[in-house]
Amino acid sequence: MNQLSPQALDDLTDLVGAALESPVRLLPQPGPPGETQCHVYDEQARRVAVVRWADDDTGSRRLLDGAGALATLEAHHRNSRLVAPRLLALTTWSGRPLLVQEWCASPYPGRVPTRPARYDAERVVVELATIADLDHSYAGGLRTRLQDLPASAFGDQLLAALDQLGNRHDLDALPRGAWHGSWSRRTVAAGPHGTVLVREWDRYGLNRPIGFDALHFRLDELRGELRWYGAGTALVEEAPRILARWHGRVVGEARCVARLLLLELAARELAEVGPGRAPVSWVADWIAPTLFSA
Repeated sequence: MNQLSPQALDDLTDLVGAALESPVRLLPQPGPPGETQCHVYDEQARRVAVVRWADDDTGSRRLLDGAGALATLEAHHRNSRLVAPRLLALTTWSGRPLLVQEWCASPYPGRVPTRPARYDAERVVVELATIADLDHSYAGGLRTRLQDLPASAFGDQLLAALDQLGNRHDLDALPRGAWHGSWSRRTVAAGPHGTVLVREWDRYGLNRPIGFDALHFRLDELRGELRWYGAGTALVEEAPRILARWHGRVVGEARCVARLLLLELAARELAEVGPGRAPVSWVADWIAPTLFSA
C-alpha cells in the first residue's frame, strides 16, 4: 500500500465525495500489493463504500478485472443467489484506475451459507470468465508466478512440485473459470431467502481450475479448527468430496486441483511478504509439507 500524504488524501476524499455526491471521510486500509484501499464513511460515520486505487500495472489489471466482475454481476446476475457490492464509480486518479464499490454489511453476521447456496454462488463466479479469458495456459501462468518469486531453494521446490503434478495430469485440460480468490467465512455470508453475500473482490482472478473457491472455503474452516500443520493434507484428502459436483468422482483430478490451490496460495503469500523475507510464514509451515510429501 502506498502511504498517502495528507494532501493526497484530501484530493482523494474530494474525488470520492464528488462521485458519491455527498461529503465523505476516508480511512486508509491495508490492501494487497499493487493496491491502496480506503474505507468510506458518510457524515453519520456509517461505512458506505470501499475505494480501491491501483499502485502499479499488476494492481491495475486486478482492479479492472474485479470491476468487470461487479459490473457483469449487476447487469446479468441480479436474480442469482450471489449478492455482491454495487460498482459505484470507476475512474482514474494519478494515472491509475480507481474503483469505488458499495460496502455491504451482512444482514446475518457470522452466519455461514448452506452448502447448496454456496455452490450456486460459486457457479455464478466461475461463469464470469469468458472463452477469451481462458484462452491461454493455466499451468504456464502459475509457473510464471512461481518463477517471479525471489530466488530461493524453497521456490525451486515449489516449481518441482508443479512439474510433478504436470507429469501426472494435463493441467490445462482441467475445467477452468473465474475465482473470487478469498472465498471464506470472512468474505461470504448468508443473506435473506437463501442468498449469499460476497464481499472483498480484490483477489478476483481469471483462468483458474474450477473448484478453487470451494476448496478455499474448506481450507479456511480447517485452519479455524486449529489444524494448521495438517490443514493442507486434510484438504487434499477431502478434495474428492468437496469437488464431487465439479469434477465428478475423479479422485486424482480433485486432489490435483487441491494441490494446485496450495501452490497458488504459496505463490501469492511469498510474493507479498517482500524480497529478502521468503520463504517465511504459514506457507513453509503447512502448505509445503503437503506438496513436498506428495
